[in-house]
Amino acid sequence: MPAFRPGRHVTPLTHHVQRYVVIWIGVCAFGFTATAQETWTLPSPKDIRSDAANLDAPLWSSPEVVPPGREMVLGNETVIGSQLNASAPTDGVQESSVFQSPAPDMVIESDASEIIGPAFDGPSPVFDVPGNVVYPQSPTTSVIMQGRRPWLNLDTDFSDPLLDFQNRQTDKEQMILRHACHRDAFTPAVYVGGQARLSLLAATTNTTDKFPYLGRFPTDFSGDSATDARLLQANGHVTAHVTPMAHVYGEWLFSDVFTFPDHRQGSLQVRQAYAVFGDFRQSPWYLYLGKKNIGFGDLGTLSPFTQSVVWHYFSALAEGVGLGYCDDRWHVTLAAINGGRGIRVADSTSRGKLNNFAANVRFRHGDIELGRIQLGSGFLLGTIYDGFTAEHLDANQFGDDNNSAWNLFGQFEFMAVTLAGEWVSTTEAWPVTGSMVQAYRLEAAYWPQRGPGFSVWSFSYSDGDQGGPGTEFEFNRQLVLGYQKQLSHHMRVSAEYVRSTGFAPLIDITTVSDRDVAQDSLVLGATIVL
Repeated sequence: MPAFRPGRHVTPLTHHVQRYVVIWIGVCAFGFTATAQETWTLPSPKDIRSDAANLDAPLWSSPEVVPPGREMVLGNETVIGSQLNASAPTDGVQESSVFQSPAPDMVIESDASEIIGPAFDGPSPVFDVPGNVVYPQSPTTSVIMQGRRPWLNLDTDFSDPLLDFQNRQTDKEQMILRHACHRDAFTPAVYVGGQARLSLLAATTNTTDKFPYLGRFPTDFSGDSATDARLLQANGHVTAHVTPMAHVYGEWLFSDVFTFPDHRQGSLQVRQAYAVFGDFRQSPWYLYLGKKNIGFGDLGTLSPFTQSVVWHYFSALAEGVGLGYCDDRWHVTLAAINGGRGIRVADSTSRGKLNNFAANVRFRHGDIELGRIQLGSGFLLGTIYDGFTAEHLDANQFGDDNNSAWNLFGQFEFMAVTLAGEWVSTTEAWPVTGSMVQAYRLEAAYWPQRGPGFSVWSFSYSDGDQGGPGTEFEFNRQLVLGYQKQLSHHMRVSAEYVRSTGFAPLIDITTVSDRDVAQDSLVLGATIVL
């Protein structure tokens, strides 16, 4: 008997019904992308400030350029200078959108009445850290567009900093608000994006079976050398601008590392999920609620692929509610955090109450050309360094009292040079080791080229200390010499030499540690962003 195929025994009437249903679904889907009227207003050049942890610039891609003052005809659309006039509405649906941009030129896509983004006939956008765009100041231009706007969008320049593992760790919610405030007459929209981080590692250690490189679990390797090729992490986001005042962010993460305690390879999880309430066009104040990276310190790095010891010791992700204030110079956050164990360092004396607390303040001033400085400080009430056993698996382990942490960080930029530093310390000794837990980083970067196709050389030294002088578990230290190159708008590659000294893993730190261990690693990385 011949295999059954859909439609093989369907009557002509059924064929017509199927066809009309498909056509109707297509018409509805097409109509759903239309909006009656939408006006977008972007910040003027004077309002644009961007730094390593705060993306304050319009985020677009950039195809071809329409020079100011020159007339070009694209299909039925005429561009004069930087203004687009669509000749007629499409299917009776007319949408008028006004765009203001710090770019001297605007980019037009001729096949659809849609603004794709600014391009630069003069100075190009520059990058102060990988993936962070700082647009040059220039006269504001306007574009009037008629046509349809989709409700579902891709925006690589928006997704890149949101999904970045290296920088802007603690305050990405304000990027969502800045992205949203580009719209004036508001209609709901959803933005999606993804990132893949590919890694190739080759390493040697001077002590058999001990590999202190913090980018892998100690149990990943054995012997005196290691080679490793993997899709290290992949994460994606869905960001919904629901109303001018309400925005929702969700991020999922696949991590190709062994999962304790049964050493399953790889895990898929919802990493962050929260709502942000605020409109920067109306007020610098905002509120968030949900699961996100806590506003505590900076925790970034100038290294292209390997995170610093500071991040490994004090990164905190947990659920709670926070209040923020953000303007051109100040960004301040206060957060009440759910009790119990968070991810990595957040912890408190009991669960079931909002009994943990975090605060962070950041001040920034200046620009890259003339010199820009950032200074900040943070406080976290409860950390995992309050327990009496060195482990991070038992979510029911609580200390008798909170062991808090405080943070100081700063960054200075001038033309092709960036300098950064950060210091974090607990306020009390960790009962396991009898010493306070402290970490710091000192970093520098040189940019032979900024803007599209950027390249950057970096130096990073970071240190974590949690034991008395001379103890086997005294320190973990890391030196990273790195280089990164942007190959395209969606991809950058990197190479790092990493020297890791000291072997003091969090689990069984007082019994398995060895201060004389040294690992030398070559880490090749690629980051692909959509």
